[in-house]
Amino acid sequence: MKRGLHVLDPAEIPDREWHERVSTLQRAMAAKGIDVALVYADVSRSDDLAYLTNLCLYWNEGVLAIPAEGPVTFLTKLSLRVQNWMKASSTVTEFSGGKNFADLIAKYLRGKKNGTVGLVDAALWPADVADEIVTAVPGWEVRRFGGLVREQRLVPSPAETELLRAAGRILDDAAAKATVEGNTAGSRVETVERALRGDGFLDLYPTSLSTSDGVTSFGVTGQYRMNWVHSSRVLGDGDGWPGALEEALAKAIAAAEAGATVGALNEAAVPGLAKLPDGAKAEVRWVNQADLSTGGEFRAQDPATVLADGEVGAVSVEVAFADGGHAAVAETVRVTEGEPEHLTGAHR
Repeated sequence: MKRGLHVLDPAEIPDREWHERVSTLQRAMAAKGIDVALVYADVSRSDDLAYLTNLCLYWNEGVLAIPAEGPVTFLTKLSLRVQNWMKASSTVTEFSGGKNFADLIAKYLRGKKNGTVGLVDAALWPADVADEIVTAVPGWEVRRFGGLVREQRLVPSPAETELLRAAGRILDDAAAKATVEGNTAGSRVETVERALRGDGFLDLYPTSLSTSDGVTSFGVTGQYRMNWVHSSRVLGDGDGWPGALEEALAKAIAAAEAGATVGALNEAAVPGLAKLPDGAKAEVRWVNQADLSTGGEFRAQDPATVLADGEVGAVSVEVAFADGGHAAVAETVRVTEGEPEHLTGAHR
């Protein structure tokens, strides 16, 4: 269940930008021959829904129906009472409620000319829900697509970038307080929970890794509005290798320029990684903020991927040691044509 502040503020995201997000998707639908696109959302997979409408699913699940032309409709099992709140905090004007998605989608398509229904980011859909839809819409072709909305989210708008900067400042300050000497594992989580929830973060994923020589890596991935930021820091000197890990991260971040490949980040980190203990296996990763909620699982770590100007993501160096210990350092940066902009971390 999500917790935290949820707002629809035109000072943060102008009304015209909300309209353009849907219009951009509708143009992509037309290019692929999709008459109605369906976006599934539940508590853990609701970023596309939030991006298009500002709807927040604190619990339960829903499907956003986007026609080739005209307004979107949110299909939900939630009560009318909750729908009224959603109307007040989102750009959606049309809702349809019922007991199951098969009936809701059949009702939504009734009277429309048969065509193609596209399941957006089909890998996110529960198999039973997708199967319900196929059987509920005879005469319609149901096709599975990749991340049409996620592709729109890879390079944030100027308004989103400002929100990401705010998120980075808040996360950086909270992480600094949580990782002071003497804090316990529980107090670190309590510190970031209090600080980030209190400043409007909707979702948090704290993580803690440890090594046999007493080093802890404490990381936090958090959602601020519909955007995500991530930071992970090491606590302790161990046998001296944490300095090499930090060096590798700094070099990888410095290489994150517009036009660079993900593979170039790994190459830049090699001198630092060479100083790690024998048997250690390290990986340098780039995860776009649009994929941070899934830990990068829906966008393969392809070394040939080219970083775009304005793209925001987390650069991380993750290590598995021969004795079974693990460590990780990471910061969120914005890619530019020059020096990357640090949204979290010491250089922010």
